[in-house]
Amino acid sequence: MEAAITLIDDEGIAGFSVRALARRLNVYPAALYWHAGGAKSDLLAEISGALIASLMTPSDLPDDWRDTIRLLFRRFRARVHEHPRAAPLLGPHIRSNGAPNAPWVEIILTALTQAGFEDQALINAFNSVVGALEGYITMELAADGATEDSEWVETFNAGLDALDPARFPLVTRYLPQMYNRSFVMRWKSGNVAPLEDGYDFLIETLILGLEAQAKPGRNRDKDAGEQTTDR
Repeated sequence: MEAAITLIDDEGIAGFSVRALARRLNVYPAALYWHAGGAKSDLLAEISGALIASLMTPSDLPDDWRDTIRLLFRRFRARVHEHPRAAPLLGPHIRSNGAPNAPWVEIILTALTQAGFEDQALINAFNSVVGALEGYITMELAADGATEDSEWVETFNAGLDALDPARFPLVTRYLPQMYNRSFVMRWKSGNVAPLEDGYDFLIETLILGLEAQAKPGRNRDKDAGEQTTDR
């Protein structure tokens, strides 16, 4: 899969094709279709899995589940930032490659179980973690990287300059801090204008939210134990 990732690094998703990869590997395209299951989408799913399959192993797990979440998020972001042009693969394809994701899925489930989640609440927490994990990075690296003097950037800037402060008081007030340092109000991609502070804020906010959601379950377990002892 490294050759496929390198091709995407060089040409982007738009320039990726099975034939182009076959030329790099000096094999017939049919061999790649056979290996990937017969469809380009299957091959892209394998590439997506290869990007993140080995992020963490059970031996990496910290004692505290919160630190497990922090470590996973930071390794995930570092890995995808190494291959920013492959980031669009994560949203549509990560859901379809199943088994290659099992190692880090197990790690997330372990961390959330340690936090006190179980049954449907565990699945809800898992979906929240994965949604935050993938969503931020794919958005961070989604900008098309227009050039400073391009017509598109000039139009973008003119639109912001024309905003009416009376109608958009907060947008115009905070625009200097937001410009190319926040989602939506930017044209630079996160590979040249990274949004790391927001990512750290997201991690800690997510952990606080998981603690709050898990706490009622732990309290119920504690109360049930005290009632059993009283009897």
